[in-house]
Amino acid sequence: MVPYTILSNKPWRGGIDFKTSAARLAHFETFIALVRDRDTGSVHVDPDTGRPRVHYTPSAFDRAHALEGILALCRLCHASGAREIHPFLPEVEPFIRQVAKKNNDDDKEEESRAVPDLAFEAWLDGVRAVGSRTIAHSPFASAHQMGSCRMGSHPGEGVVDGRGRAWEARSLFVADASVFPSASGVNPMVTNMAIADWIARGVAKELAKGE
Repeated sequence: MVPYTILSNKPWRGGIDFKTSAARLAHFETFIALVRDRDTGSVHVDPDTGRPRVHYTPSAFDRAHALEGILALCRLCHASGAREIHPFLPEVEPFIRQVAKKNNDDDKEEESRAVPDLAFEAWLDGVRAVGSRTIAHSPFASAHQMGSCRMGSHPGEGVVDGRGRAWEARSLFVADASVFPSASGVNPMVTNMAIADWIARGVAKELAKGE
């Protein structure tokens, strides 16, 4: 992840804190928790400009799912031997691993990872308690939108049929992620390529027949 993208989401505690903490992170990796949201927002036409206006706030149900994803990522980072874990939640301090080395023996550090880390478990409990209250103020982003022109077996079920042809404009075909019947919940590239290939082959067959 490019540094300026992820560091812009770091909880803000002041300019000096940001500069010093960013300068310390010479070797860091970032991960995101993907949530297939259950609840929706709304889109309406602005009465003054005529442009679409989008209103969306993650529901309590979807925020709880996001928090579970963050906790799981923290466990993965801890199991991988991360020295510091920053969940990027407001009011949550990072976890700093206390590494016990003896005689500069790296094996001792590996052994310490296998022992239950009570301090880490206590920190996770704190993340859950504080995060359930502050996650609504954390950065959320949306990507890989799917299903806005979904496939359906009849016009009341979707915008296009099983071959990507629009029900209301039979010369129009749609061949991208918008025809997914529902959001896949993960990056949709392979599925998107397969569906686009399927629809394109169908169009080619109709063109070959002169339709």
